[in-house]
Amino acid sequence: MELSLGILAVSVAVAAAVLFAALPRIGTPGAMTLFLRYAAVSGVAAVGSSAMYFMHSAGGGIVALVLGDVAMVLAPALLLVALEVLAGRRARRAAIASLALALVTAVVTATVPLPGSLAVKVLLVTLPCTACALVAARSHLEPRWPMRLILAANAAYAVYSAARVAVGLAAGWESPLFDLGFSFAPATLAGALVIAAVGIAVVRVRLGPRARAVPAVCPAGRAVVVGDWALASAAYGQERMRSMVAELQSAGRAFDESARVLPRGVETSMPDAIEKLGDRLRDVHGWRPDEVALLVDGAATGAISLPSARSRRPRSRNSART
Repeated sequence: MELSLGILAVSVAVAAAVLFAALPRIGTPGAMTLFLRYAAVSGVAAVGSSAMYFMHSAGGGIVALVLGDVAMVLAPALLLVALEVLAGRRARRAAIASLALALVTAVVTATVPLPGSLAVKVLLVTLPCTACALVAARSHLEPRWPMRLILAANAAYAVYSAARVAVGLAAGWESPLFDLGFSFAPATLAGALVIAAVGIAVVRVRLGPRARAVPAVCPAGRAVVVGDWALASAAYGQERMRSMVAELQSAGRAFDESARVLPRGVETSMPDAIEKLGDRLRDVHGWRPDEVALLVDGAATGAISLPSARSRRPRSRNSART
C-alpha cells in the first residue's frame, strides 16, 4: 500500500509539472510558441514512455511501468493541448483533462495487475488520440496537409489501440495473434511511426505557408482579409500574423456559420463585414486600432498602409490579451 501511494505521488508530481509549467500562459499571445512547446513535450513524453518500458522489461519494477504508462497517455493529451492553442482557443480544459487522464492511469497501473492495467491504459490512450484527430479535422490552417497528417496518424493509432484491446480480450493477451501484432515490439513500432508523422507535421506548421495568397474571388459574398501582408509581417512578425488570421476566421464564423475560410481571412455574406468583424476583433480578441485597420476587401489587399516597422516596436509575446 505504501509503495502504491509513493508511486502515485511521483506520478502526480510528474504530470502536474509537465502540464502546469506553461499553463498560466495559455490564451496569451504567442500561440505558435505554445503550440511548439506542447508538441515538443508531447514528443518527449512519447519517447520517454518507451524508455520506461525498456527499463521495466529489464527489471525496473512497478515505478518504471507507472511512469511509462503516464507518459504514454500524456503524449497524445499534450498534443491535443497544442492543437487547441494553435486553433486560438483557450486550452485550460484540455490541459486539466490531460492531467486527469494521467492520474487515472497512474492509479490503475499502480493498483491493478497486468493485463488489466494494460487494457485500461490502452483504452485511455484512444481518447486523446481521437480528440486530436477531431481537432485536426476541423482545422483550416494553411497548408492543409500537416493537419491531415496529424489527423491520419492519430486516427490510425486510436484504431490500433482499440484493436489491441479487442484482440487481447478475445484471443488472449499471450496469444500468438496478440504477440504478432500488438505486443511491446509492434506497439513500439506503431508509436514510433506516429511520432515521426506528427513531428514532420509540426515542423511544417512552424514553417508556415510557402506560397503567397492570391486575390480571393467571392461570387457569393465578400472577402475580408489581413492586408499589407509583407509590411505587416515586418512590423508584427509571422507568428502574430498567423494568430490574427486565425482570430479573423473565428470571428467570421461567429457571425456567419456559412463563412468560408480563405488563406488570409474569411469570406462572408453579411453586410458591413469589415466594420462588424473589426468591432468583434477589438472587443473579443483585443485588437489594437492599427491592427483593425489592416482589415481590407480581399480584392484590394494593399489598400491600407501600416506604420513603418522601424517606427514602432512589435508587440511583446508576453503582453496580456483579453
